Amino acid sequence: MSRQILINSGIFETRVAILEGGQLVDFYAERGSGIVGNVYKGRVENVLPGMDAAFVNIGLSKNAFLYVSNIVPEVSPPSPGSKIVRPRPITELVKEGQEILVQVERASIGSKGPRVSTRLSLPGRFVVLIGPDARHIGVSRRIEDPQERHRLRALGEKFCPPHRALIMRTEAEGATEEEIRQDLEYLLRLWEEIHEKAQRLSAPALIYQDASIIYRICRDFFTAEVDRVIVDHEEDYRQILDIMDSLDPALKERVKLHPGERPLFLEYDLERELEKVLQREVPLASGGYLTIDETEAITAIDVNTGRYVGTTRLADTILTTNLEAAEEIARQLRLRDIGGIIIVDFIDMERIRDRVKVYSALERALERDRARTKIVHVSPLALVEITRKRTGNSLVFGVSEPCPGCQGRGRVLSAESLAIRAEHKLAEAVFLTSQPCYLMRVHVEVADWLVGPKGETAELLEEKIGRPLYIRVRDDNRRGDIEIIGGSREEIEGQLKLLPPGTEITITPQDKFISECNGPLAIVNGLLVKLPENCGLRRAGRRLCLREVKRSFAIAQLA
Repeated sequence: MSRQILINSGIFETRVAILEGGQLVDFYAERGSGIVGNVYKGRVENVLPGMDAAFVNIGLSKNAFLYVSNIVPEVSPPSPGSKIVRPRPITELVKEGQEILVQVERASIGSKGPRVSTRLSLPGRFVVLIGPDARHIGVSRRIEDPQERHRLRALGEKFCPPHRALIMRTEAEGATEEEIRQDLEYLLRLWEEIHEKAQRLSAPALIYQDASIIYRICRDFFTAEVDRVIVDHEEDYRQILDIMDSLDPALKERVKLHPGERPLFLEYDLERELEKVLQREVPLASGGYLTIDETEAITAIDVNTGRYVGTTRLADTILTTNLEAAEEIARQLRLRDIGGIIIVDFIDMERIRDRVKVYSALERALERDRARTKIVHVSPLALVEITRKRTGNSLVFGVSEPCPGCQGRGRVLSAESLAIRAEHKLAEAVFLTSQPCYLMRVHVEVADWLVGPKGETAELLEEKIGRPLYIRVRDDNRRGDIEIIGGSREEIEGQLKLLPPGTEITITPQDKFISECNGPLAIVNGLLVKLPENCGLRRAGRRLCLREVKRSFAIAQLA
């Protein structure tokens, strides 16, 4: 299967897309510089015995959170045969005002500050150096060959320094002893530089900043399995060539500078694909769909058959949809970088063998995920619980903000509810200002409710307030905004471009709006105009004549 990496650099953001067989499977974006992986010298601000945790000032807007399990005691490891030492309470490990060296494991999420650890982890091309820690060697689970695992473990035992741990990365498979030794020597030099800098600076201070997204992509993803790396910025192109000089010079010929003026992501139709990633509903190829709802604590994924009706039995239809959903769920977790607790509500399956098939399919699909994941067997209610390592905000939370119209609840009022609110606000404005005439500007869907069938609701509103009322559609698309202006009739009409009966207008398809009350409408100078039912609009425009004009509604006929 072909594998490509696309790197797009903009003014505000660097984006990386990884394609397998032409399909987008991974996406990363960096705005400014991230903090995950950074090493800080911090000062303990608060120690909370009741939570077995401490808050550490590392110089950011929010204090970092340090769990007791993420603190490595500065004591010698127990000798062989000694009794297992029980975990020590947080009050014995850190004190308020103490300066400590910590590394960010997870960025800020919502109101929570970053999570840190005193156990530092420095990744290289082939190995990860961890410490302080008991001396041990780990090998990536993705390396399946027993002989290769034994070889790498033996090399780790040979090179691992005291009070350190080594993890042999997937990229170490097939690497020579000299390559692994050089990679470790580089990490040990970096380790010494971090500790020397920490001795010189006072807390809070940034001691080490993790590499840029371009370097991390080259280090972690650009392997012999990648066919091409395409970059659209010449400076990044040269930087990647320099990076690969030290990592793997043989791969330099696979780095290409994107030619032409057409944007790189547009060339590969990724802009539309990324827009879909931000949507709640995800279509499946068969006609079913997923709905993904993220919260700060949990993510819920619901599987639906949609318009897929199958060809044989209902049980087979459900199984086909669930199997397809399992593959897409694993892809969406990677694309959206969803972490924490994920609950998947598959369609109920009566046959136990079907549940096993869906579970196995999901397990296989998640094996391709670089993030650590764990899944629980399918319950009788077809619920599956997944935990996925979280390092920061998901893609959706990273590029969005709470809706200002709903105060962060994630929902906005319906058009009918907004029309009711507009009615109340109009009554309040008449009471407070008592002007002879009023103009109300609202969203088109709200205007449709306020005007009503053939303008009858607008006439009822006029009758209720006892004054002329002009309802117009806002120029912008802010759905929840309601603007009410009072004044004399001459002042209000002076703000509007009034059209008398008999006026000829040109309507294009872009002007058309389908109303629940009135069928096809057009918006002309903010006024809702009823179109003839048989009015076929052409791209070049259709000439119509205003037969009847009211203050908030008009009726047109063919010219």
